[in-house]
Amino acid sequence: MNVGNNSLLTGKTAFITGGAQGIGLAVAEAFLRQGAGVIVADIDGRSLDAARAQLDSVTPGKTEVVALDVADFDATERVADTLFANGGVDIVVPNAGILALKLGIETDIATWRRILDVNLTGAFITATSFARRMVAAGRPGRIIFTSSIFGLRGGRENSAYSASKFGMIGLMQCLAAELAGKGILVNCVCPGQIESHMLHALFDERARLQGVSASALREAFEARIPVGKLGTAEEVAASYVYLASDLGRYVAGQSLVTDGGWQVG
Repeated sequence: MNVGNNSLLTGKTAFITGGAQGIGLAVAEAFLRQGAGVIVADIDGRSLDAARAQLDSVTPGKTEVVALDVADFDATERVADTLFANGGVDIVVPNAGILALKLGIETDIATWRRILDVNLTGAFITATSFARRMVAAGRPGRIIFTSSIFGLRGGRENSAYSASKFGMIGLMQCLAAELAGKGILVNCVCPGQIESHMLHALFDERARLQGVSASALREAFEARIPVGKLGTAEEVAASYVYLASDLGRYVAGQSLVTDGGWQVG
């Protein structure tokens, strides 16, 4: 699904963390197609070069990239200072995240802390660093978190990830209540099961352990989704366009589930 070459975000500038791949990259491309300029941040500097090349092929010259560890408060503050000294930002997407599929009783404390640091503390740092500057500048805008269906319900092997995504929804709701009166609308998108290298690797690993084919596992998996297939990053990105644009001008404090009906199927 392509959200189209339109102008819902013309004149806007978006800052997207974890933007060099996956959903973050798809959101950056969707924003470009709607007329925005984008600043893509990612901890993986090598991926940033490839991301910039891909995004420049969509809309040349409207993408900037920055290497950033979102769990680093001082580094994020410096990036925010630089961007607001050079035009500012209208849309912030705290999207960076990591996952470790482990049973709760097998999750070591280092893994727990790293996932919470990146997924939840990193989102808090990104959102509040930029929100403070938006408020100081009297600049309305949007903050759109990337949570998950596992931020709404738990599941096996997801204790740290799910805790971080549940926490993100609580954070989003608090910031939405605090910032809406200042013209900053805060929401989040909760993607479902999305085509990705990580999910394909999961199919392969579980197929090996169960002695079945990965394709058979995938078919059983997709049978649980009412629309009958895994989602794509591009389909999820359309939800961010809605929330970032004037179409979502009366939406605040909401978790937009984009899962093909997974939770009700």
